[in-house]
Amino acid sequence: MNRSALTVMCLAVLLAASQVGAISPSDDLLIAGAARTNRWIADLYINNPGDASVSVNVMWLERGQANPNPAFRNFNVGAGETLILDDVLHNNFGFNRAEGAFRIVAMGGVVTANLIVFTGAGDPDGTYGSGFEAIPASAATAAGESTNLTGVVLTDDFYTNLFALAGANGATVDIDLLDPSGALLDTENVVLQPYEPWLSSVQNLWDLASFENGTALVRVGAGSMVILGSKVDRRSLDPTTLEQEFGAGAGSVDGTYQFAIYDSLGYASGGNLVIENGIVEAIYGTYTNYDKLDNEDNFACPVIFPWGFEMPPTPVEDFVSGISFTDTWDDNSQMTWTVTFTLNDGLGFSGTVEVVGSNFSGDDAGCNGEFPAQTFEGGKSN
Repeated sequence: MNRSALTVMCLAVLLAASQVGAISPSDDLLIAGAARTNRWIADLYINNPGDASVSVNVMWLERGQANPNPAFRNFNVGAGETLILDDVLHNNFGFNRAEGAFRIVAMGGVVTANLIVFTGAGDPDGTYGSGFEAIPASAATAAGESTNLTGVVLTDDFYTNLFALAGANGATVDIDLLDPSGALLDTENVVLQPYEPWLSSVQNLWDLASFENGTALVRVGAGSMVILGSKVDRRSLDPTTLEQEFGAGAGSVDGTYQFAIYDSLGYASGGNLVIENGIVEAIYGTYTNYDKLDNEDNFACPVIFPWGFEMPPTPVEDFVSGISFTDTWDDNSQMTWTVTFTLNDGLGFSGTVEVVGSNFSGDDAGCNGEFPAQTFEGGKSN
């Protein structure tokens, strides 16, 4: 593979969701959080993986209210095309400021979607932000079901915001905070109207001064909803998205799992992993590891890598003890990956990713050698 294609491939995996299904296609998609403020803008990407054109309604759902008849814009997305709506809330809906969520309904086919919320090119400290993947309404957590958000934190260095979006019948939700041992620290009840977006900082949700490495256990008593988190660095205000665990297909390991890999500095990248008939058929992902340092201030290897494209199909049980494979580029530079994980009842997985780089030169010479291990976590999306 030509390493000059890295950026294009990363965008394809993270933003556009090509036909390999990096995020789940549906004719009814929910994005739990979106905003345009004096700091944040949002770009929306909608991909049509099918063989025929699709008519798409992009609906804007305002925070803090029911949205039975939301404002919407209609677009036609051709076969295999990606619709890119830059600064969607301003350019397509006419808002200078807005806070809420999106619902995307496709007619005549299915689509995938991803929203990138970021500071924009005018930020004097550089552009940063995070991506919110669209979740099929059919995969929303429904009455009697639960889901988890791991990595929730409230410290002097980080805090977490929680975003949720109710389905067509609203949602009644209990949100428990668990410590790493699974002990209950606090709980809060949230009631949402039909298609109502919700946002809360954890410092306003639970009656605790501080905690770290928490898990939000979200239990839906009525209706349905989707939820995500955003872990924010207090110093830089740079957020990292925390994805919900999906409950689709419990009991079977087969399916598509969305995942994230985290370095020790709190930066994350992600992608998806596909299991068919108990075989891990594919990993489509991106990889960064900023805690490989030249010194305390410089990143030795700031490159964003696609990874997994040379992994052979492997039985899922082999990953318990770890499997290794090597991705090679045209200049013979290589990344050798060792991936270890265990599955949790066909719902999700957790493990580690270890990497050794070789044959890099020039500006990328810092990518040689062993990288610190990263945490590898995912949940089933279909």
